[in-house]
Amino acid sequence: MTRLEVINWFKKKLNRNPEANDFYTAAKDLYQLGSYSRSLLCLKEYVTISNNAAPGHHLMGYCYLNLGETENALLEFKNSIEYGYSEDWQLIVELTIELDEQKRKY
Repeated sequence: MTRLEVINWFKKKLNRNPEANDFYTAAKDLYQLGSYSRSLLCLKEYVTISNNAAPGHHLMGYCYLNLGETENALLEFKNSIEYGYSEDWQLIVELTIELDEQKRKY
């Protein structure tokens, strides 16, 4: 789905313009269902329009991690810290070490 398709889907379902929290709530629900790619679609819109993007970047990191996209996950966890979500420091260190070990093997 494209960004416009996601927005239009929400408009149709909600019968109003979607707000940032609508995207985040849907993203959390989709994440819990294991639909990480669809969760990412909602989260990308959430971080675009939200005044508090940190939780969105944090959840995007976990979506990417579950999809096996470690480098994208690392980037999103770094973004979440930049936006004030300091709980991701330990995970960033672990992912950085993991990526360094993978690079050394090849």
